[in-house]
Amino acid sequence: MKNKLRLTAILVAVAMLSVTVFTGCGGSGSGGKKDAAEPAAVQEAQAEAEAPAEAEAAKEEAAAAEAPAEAPKADAPTAEDAKAYVKAILDIMCTGDYDHSVNLSDIPEGEEANLRDSTIESAVAAIASDSGLSEDVQADFAEVMREAFAKSKYTVGDAVPTEDGGYDVTVTIEPLKLYAGAQTKLAERITQDDIAGLSEEDANNLIYSKIAEIIRENLEEPEYGEPQDVVVHYGLIDEQNNIWGVSEEEGEKLGAILFSADME
Repeated sequence: MKNKLRLTAILVAVAMLSVTVFTGCGGSGSGGKKDAAEPAAVQEAQAEAEAPAEAEAAKEEAAAAEAPAEAPKADAPTAEDAKAYVKAILDIMCTGDYDHSVNLSDIPEGEEANLRDSTIESAVAAIASDSGLSEDVQADFAEVMREAFAKSKYTVGDAVPTEDGGYDVTVTIEPLKLYAGAQTKLAERITQDDIAGLSEEDANNLIYSKIAEIIRENLEEPEYGEPQDVVVHYGLIDEQNNIWGVSEEEGEKLGAILFSADME
C-alpha cells in the first residue's frame, strides 16, 4: 500500500504540471502612456496663443456633455482583442508559436518557443527538486511534456463584455487523456522487487522514466475527454501602462483541465 500511495502521489504531481506551466500567463497590450511634460518656458509661451483655442474647446466639451455617449476609446480592447490574446497564450504554451499580430508586452519577438520550453523545464525542475531526478530523466520528461502540450485541443469562443471594461472569454478544451492507464501500467512495469534495495532517488528516477514511457505511448494515438468550457477573464492588469491580459489565477484555470486527471 505504501508503494501504491507513492506512485499515486507522483502521478498527481505530474498531472499538476499543466497548471504550473500556465501560471503566470499574462501581459499584453499597447502602452497608452501620456506624452512627457514640456519645459515651463515653452508652456508659458504657448499659453497666450492657445487661450482662444481653449475657450473654443470649453464650448465643445459642454456640447459633448449633452451628446450621446461616445464609442469606446481607440486604445480600449475589443472582443476580438480579448479572444486573440487568450488564443495567443494557449498557442505559445502548447505549440511555441502564436499569431504575432497580438502585441505581447513581455515576450520578445522570436523568444516564444524558448519561453514555452523554459517554462516546462522549470515546472519539471520543481518536481525534480523534491524527487532527486537525474538530468537525463528531467530532460526526457520535459521533452515528452512538450509533445503532450503540442497535442492539446482547445477552441476559443465568445468574449462577453464585463463592467470593468474587460471580457470574459470562453475556452472549450478537450482534455488530453495523457495518463490513461498509468496506474495499472506502472504496477505492471514496476514491481516491489524492482524497487527493493533502491534509494528513494533511484526509485523516483525509475518511476518517472516509466511514466514518460507511458505518456509517450499514449501520445501515439491520443484520446480526449468530453469537451469542457472554462471562462477566463481578460482585463486591465497594469493601468499605468495600459497593459491588458489575464491573471495567474485565470491562467491556472486553463492548465487545470488541459490534461485529463483520469489515470485508469
